[in-house]
Parts: sequence; C-alpha cells; structure tokens
Amino acid sequence: MLSGRNIFITGASRGIGLALSNKLALLGSTITMVARNEDLLVDNIRKLPTSKDQQHKYVSYDLMSLARGVKPNNHGFLVENLEKANILINCAGLATYKLMPKLTDDGILDVVDLNLVAPILLSKMAIPSMLKQGRRTPVPSILNISSLLSATGTAVSGTSAYAALKAGLLGLTEALAKELNGKIRVNAVLPALVPETDMGKNASANLPTVSLLDVVDTCVKVLEDESVNGKFVPADGGKFRTLN
Repeated sequence: MLSGRNIFITGASRGIGLALSNKLALLGSTITMVARNEDLLVDNIRKLPTSKDQQHKYVSYDLMSLARGVKPNNHGFLVENLEKANILINCAGLATYKLMPKLTDDGILDVVDLNLVAPILLSKMAIPSMLKQGRRTPVPSILNISSLLSATGTAVSGTSAYAALKAGLLGLTEALAKELNGKIRVNAVLPALVPETDMGKNASANLPTVSLLDVVDTCVKVLEDESVNGKFVPADGGKFRTLN
C-alpha cells in the first residue's frame, strides 16, 4: 500500500526519522529526507533501498529558520518536494533536560519552533497540494511524531517544555483531522523512550522503553490503515491501539 508514495520526512538524518526513511523506502516509497546536517543526509540517502522507480532526495534545511520566517536559498526546493508529497511525517524534534527555571528564553523558543511551529507550517504548506490529489485511495496523510510524555501521565523532570509542545502536536492532530474531514488523514504516534536515539541515550528518567523497530512498525501500521484518522497511537511495545 505504501509502494509508489512520495513521503516527506523531517528529522531524517538520524533516529526515528532515519529508521522510517529506510523502512518506507524498502516498502517502495520515494523519500525526501529533511534535516540540518547535510553530511549525514548525503551519507544516509546513498544507503536507502532504491529501485528504478524511486528517486530519493534530501533537503538540508534548518526548520527553526522556517518557523522564524527566514527562508534560505533552497527554500524553493523544500516547497517543491513538499508539494509532491502524498505523506508528510513531522519527526524533527528537540528535547530539553533542564528544570524550567534553568531554561534560557532562547532555548524555550528553539523547542517551541522545532517541535510545534515547524509542523504547523509544514502541514499548512502541504495541505493545498494534497487536497488537489482528490479523493483517491489511499488518501494523503500527515503523521506527527509526539511522545508518551505528552498524554499518558508520565512525567520526567526537566522535560516540561518538551512535553508541552508534544502535547500541542496532539491538539494539532485531532483538530486538523476534523477540519480536513477525511480528505487527508492526520494521526500522531507517541513513542516511549527509544534507547537507540539521541534522546534515549541522554535521558536518565525511568521512562518506559521501546525499540526503534517497534516505533517504525507502529508508524507503518498507521500509514497503511485507512480507518485510522485523528488518532493518538502509542508506540510502547504493546499491541496496536489508540488513546482517543
């Protein structure tokens, strides 16, 4: 079902975004990888599974600049590839590990811009072209990568700002799904702590853990299941289910 889809993935240079890029390319999708680190993107895109019908691309882009109204020289290339996408995966994120009084104002704004403002702007940019695709099967899709910290009562000291913004993604997911009324599916996956990621390596809290493979499998199920829309789906190693 994902073969032949054009998928735009942010945060694609490492962690969940990179793992999703590899899995979805293996399933036959054409991937546009978006991240800041061009060296990692160049190296990773060479390793993506590729057939003659797949032309993977990358865009080296600082999404915090997008949130601040600054358009780099390659902004047009970002827009061009986003407008071709059948699926947008908002995976880029920035975690904090400081108690609220110790956070700098700039640090808070960075977390806000990357974790929430950028996904809102990218969704806004993607929706018009997705709607032009019409009511085809499968319908276009937006997938937001949130966190178990945002909605399950799990509280980790030093992650208040991060948890708040990931909760904001859930509000975006549910409201936008209703607004689009089935013309574009919008869902959120809420991973537990993933030890293989940068956040998982740095976290010291007693948070439930999940393998990177389980997170990717959960995302694929959400993308493939046309009945799932406006849902919050935990990725915690348990059975496939929704929280709303």
